Formats: sequence, structure tokens, C-alpha cells
Amino acid sequence: MLYNKKNAELLRKLARGNGFLPSSNKQFLNNLPIPNSILEMSNKTTESIINHLLEARKTEKNLPSKQSKEKKNKVEQKQKLKNTYDKRDKKSTYVPNLPKNRNVKGKTTPQNYNESSKREKELVIKKAESKPTTIKNAAEAESNVSRNLSPLEEAIKNHDDGIKGNKLSVKKAYTALKDLYEKHPKDLNIKSYFGSATTLLARDASSVTDKMKYALEGLKQLDQVVESNPDFIPARILRGNVSYRLPELYFQRTATAIEDFRYLIEAYESNNSILSEREYGEILKNLVGAFTRLNQHENAQNYQEKLKAFKQSDNTIANTETQSQMMSSVDETTGEGLTEEAKNFYLNALNGGQKEVKEALSFFEVFVLTNTAPEVEMTYIDLQSMIGRDSINTYEMFGSAIKSMKAMDTLINEHPTISELRLIRARHSLRLPEMFFRRAAIAVSDIEMLLKDTTFIDEAELVVHYQLLFDLGNAYEKLEMLENAQEIWNKLLKMQPSEELKNRIQEKIDVHSYKEIDIRIFSFYSQEKMYSKAKEIHLMGAKGSRIAAKQSLELWELARSRFPNCEIANTYYAASVALMGKYASDPQEMFGETIKALKLLKTSIKSNNTELKYLRGCIYYNLPEGFFHSSDKAVRDFKAVKLAYEQNSENPPITQEQYVKLLYDLGHLYKKTSFVDKALKTWKTLINEAPQSHYAQQVASQVGEEI
Repeated sequence: MLYNKKNAELLRKLARGNGFLPSSNKQFLNNLPIPNSILEMSNKTTESIINHLLEARKTEKNLPSKQSKEKKNKVEQKQKLKNTYDKRDKKSTYVPNLPKNRNVKGKTTPQNYNESSKREKELVIKKAESKPTTIKNAAEAESNVSRNLSPLEEAIKNHDDGIKGNKLSVKKAYTALKDLYEKHPKDLNIKSYFGSATTLLARDASSVTDKMKYALEGLKQLDQVVESNPDFIPARILRGNVSYRLPELYFQRTATAIEDFRYLIEAYESNNSILSEREYGEILKNLVGAFTRLNQHENAQNYQEKLKAFKQSDNTIANTETQSQMMSSVDETTGEGLTEEAKNFYLNALNGGQKEVKEALSFFEVFVLTNTAPEVEMTYIDLQSMIGRDSINTYEMFGSAIKSMKAMDTLINEHPTISELRLIRARHSLRLPEMFFRRAAIAVSDIEMLLKDTTFIDEAELVVHYQLLFDLGNAYEKLEMLENAQEIWNKLLKMQPSEELKNRIQEKIDVHSYKEIDIRIFSFYSQEKMYSKAKEIHLMGAKGSRIAAKQSLELWELARSRFPNCEIANTYYAASVALMGKYASDPQEMFGETIKALKLLKTSIKSNNTELKYLRGCIYYNLPEGFFHSSDKAVRDFKAVKLAYEQNSENPPITQEQYVKLLYDLGHLYKKTSFVDKALKTWKTLINEAPQSHYAQQVASQVGEEI
């Protein structure tokens, strides 16, 4: 159809902006029957089409006949379709559009595109030759080609579009690849792209928790593919690019990117059919960036020279001996390592307070001068971080944690094969509040690498292996990857751990097995029955169930409406508000809910109710001292509860399990507030009360008693 004035003016502006439309051709363009779809094309495409039309005007008189025109149009149409396929076959800058069978195993020649794609191309072109040659028909032919893609090819196309920033394409790719993976779980190509698409969901997620969750899930899929077939090229390319683009501070995957990029470079230099020259150059460039990120400047310079030589001559292949030297790992610094005395100082600080930390630091300040082993330096870094752990100064808390995080990451990048360093960093990462530091993903990565290190596991005590598995479940729990956590804990239960650890695991599993219930039935319960059930749900929330915490808030809000003057309902409601702060998705929400809870607690308890004082004391104890300064209030409540329990042995106000936990926490509160003698006395009572408990084991060394 003819252009209207608005469309013609827009086209003229596009053309004029590119500086190629002479004024003498305005009238000609205004009268041309061009489809409106051209307006949606880029300026470059529009320019190309207009130039083509102007050229056609010049040569129109020279064409001998209408039949010649049609013949020429058929040739042009066929060439356009060929160009469409050529363009589709090109690789993405970020992750190439790989053929399904592109694989190098033992440096063999990879398979190229299958023959069905060629036949499909020839068939579509042949059909197109029989149709009139117009721009509209060309667009339709290209659309038909797209519709003839297989489900996997379509998913990969959406995946590549998603890499370029199209969020809708990411969702389409993820959904399609998930369905394909469920149908073909052993197909490595599908699994690789499914893993990569999952990490793209992480990129687009609005919640930090979701970002961490999807990134780890995607990486896990890619790791499994590479582990099952290290020579599978698509997985190496996808994993390398994903790892390279993840924030190093939270994921520590640059080393993985280096491993994959080096592998691909070596494979390409043995068989240059596995990558295009452009891909090879892109990988070299990314490898330089990865080494620079890890401050490995010598390696970065080596590959920078290789990249420079490659740009000068696309056929340049580095000397294989030099490549072998580049692939070799950095020599580890040697040293005596941690002595038994050094280990004891460290363990006392780990389980103790400010006094033990200061004693350990005094020892290590001299010890590191005579022992240069990396594990000694890592231990010293961890001890320095404990200053912030026990501090009531907010600046010192955050400053110490961040400084230690960076120092640990740097040391592991320098010595990636020393397992003891990862063990210390994993424990450090789990100690930090996830809401502020987001280090659980680092803990997962470190622990999984330790568990794969058969030499380390064989040499470690069995209890260390069990604790690693338990901590891995805890790390997944912090990331809200509960299925992964329960899978790990169930695996650990089958390994016959100690009775104490078995109880802790079972409690975790039970807590996360909580299912949401219909709270409307509580409106018909008696006060006693309603309170009993609501307390159980609140306890599940306090132990770690986010679902139970939410329902606890709803139930106690209902209880307040039914019994507005009841201090039990009001106090448990305040405690439930505090739980919502614990499960908040960001610091602002956490502070808001916690401050609201503290205001409610000031007026909720009207009597000398020991149960409610214990509940309030637990809330005060778990608040960060640097923000809320609530230790003194927790001590006051715990002392009152301790006395009531010891004076009412026949009808105690709290359970024996709660009493043991109270003694453990009260001892730490005394130490934090510099009442060391009271702390030791409290812990001695704990050891006498429950010598086999986890809490007694923790404090025995500080009390100076053997259990």
C-alpha cells in the first residue's frame, strides 16, 4: 500500500539522518508501495532497502522485459534467504549458538551441523522461488524458517536473545529447556543450556536471595556436565562465560572461568574447527580479564601478548611448550604449617570470646613472622575477623568482616589447591549474617570442593567430614534452597553420625517439613487449645521455618483480637513480629520489624511470667549488639528464668533442653559484658547438667574441664 504522509515523513527523516537521501528522490519515495514493517527495522536496514529501491529506479529502463525482472528477483530472493541462514548460523558474542553434536573428546574433530538443517534450508529456498518476489514474501519466508526450528534450536535461540538482555526470551528459554531436560535428562547439550538459562534467571531476578539461588542451581548443572564429560565443548563455553560474569565477591568462580577458557584455548590450538576465530579471540580477551581480576598480572600479560599476536595474524598459534607452562599451576608457598599449639589457640578463639581472641592474636602476631605457610596466614586473617565478631561497634563489625573477606579471597586465588584455606573461609562465610554479606554461596562452593577432594577427606577425621556435610546443608538453608539442604542432611543421616549430630539434623528436617495449615479453624478453638498449638507453630518458626513464622504472626494476631488484654497473646505476637524481621529480605525491612517488636515488648509483659521472660530474653539475645545494645536486658531476663527453674524443679517453667541452652547463652552474655568469672561458673553448671550435650562440648575447653 502507499505510504501516508506521516509514514513518508518518518522514512525521510530516517534517511536524512543517515545523510544519503537526495532531495530529487523525495517524490519517488513518497509514491513507492513499501510495507509498513520497514518502519520497525533499524536505520541501517531502512537505508539498505531505500538504496536498493533507488538503484532499482535507475536500472528499471535497462531491464529488457518483465520476465527478466522476475528472474532477477528470484535470484535476489534466494540470496536473501541464504543470508538469513548465514546470519542465524553465526555465534553470539557472549555464548555461541552451538550445534547439538559439537563435542571434542580426546581432541577429535567435532561434528558439524546435521544434514537435516541443510535439507530444511534447501526446501524452504526452493519453495520461495515459486512465489512472487516482494519484501513481504521475504519476511514470510524467514518466519517460516523460524517455525521450522526444532524445540531445542528454538530454546537456544531464545537463550541467546536472553543473553543480549531480552528478559522475556530468558523465561521462554528456561521453560522450554526445563521441559526438554525433564524428558531427556542425559542429554548434555540440553543440560548445559538449561544450566546457563537458569543463571540468566538469576541475572534478572529482583530478590537477592533468588539471584543467589538461581545462580547456584545453574552452576550446579554446568558443573555436573563438565564433571561427567570434561571434553564437552558447549558446557565449557557456557560455564566459562557464566563464571566470568558472576560477581567474584559472592561466587568466587573466576578460577572456574580460567580453567574453562584455558581448556578451550588448548583445545582450539590442537583442533581449530571447534571454535570460530572470533570466539577464540573473545575467549583470549576474557582470560586476560579473569587473570587481571585475580591480580595474576604475569599470566594476564602472557595471554595479552597471545591476543595481540592473534589479532595481527589470525593463524598464529602459540608454541605448545609455552602453552604448557601457562597451564601449570602456581607453586604453593611452603612452610611449617599450623603447630598443635597454634591450633589450640585458634580453636579457643573460635569457640570463645574477646579474651581468647586477644590471646590467639598475640600468639599469631609472632608466629606468622617465622612461618610463611598459607594456612597460617589464613588462620591469622580469620582471627582478625573475630575482633569484629565480638565487637559492639558497628563500624568495627562491618570493617573487620569486609577486610577479612577480601584478604581470604585473595589468598585462595593465590593458592587455589590448598584445601585448609577453603575450610577456614567456608566457616567464616557461614558465621557472617547472610542478609548483610551474602557469603553462603561462597560456603557452598568451598565445601563442595572440599568434599570432592578425596585426599583431604581421607586424611580428615570422620567428624570433620560429617560437619562439612551438615554445614553444606546449613549453607543451602541460608540460600533458601531447602530441597538441596534436606537432600544433604538425609545423606548424612545414612552415614551414622553421632547421636548429638543426628538429633540436630533430624530437628532441621522436621522444622522444614512443616506444612501450612488452615488457621480459620483456630477461631473455634478454646483459648487453651489455641495457645498450645500457636506456641508450637511459633517454635517451629523460631527454629527456622519461614512458613511457620508467617503463620505464627497470623495466629497470634487472631489471638489478640479474641483476647485483647492477654499478656501471653501480646508477647507472642511481639515475638512473631521479631521473627518476621529475622526472615526479612533486606536490612531496611529487618530493622523496621525488629524496632516494632521491641516497642511491643516494652508493654506486653504485665506480670512475673517466667515463660514470657524467657521468650523476651531469647529475642534480646539474638539481636546484633552493635545495632540494638540489648545484652543487658537479655542477662536480666535469663537470670530471672534461671532462678525460677532452679527453685521449681518439680514444676519447672521451661524444659530441661531450654534450660541447658539458657546456660550456654547466659555464659556468652557474661563474657561479652566482661563478667568472665560468672561466665565460667555458669558453664560449669551447664557441664554438670548436660555433660554430653553439644553446648557442653563447646565450652569445656574454656572451663578447663574434660568431658
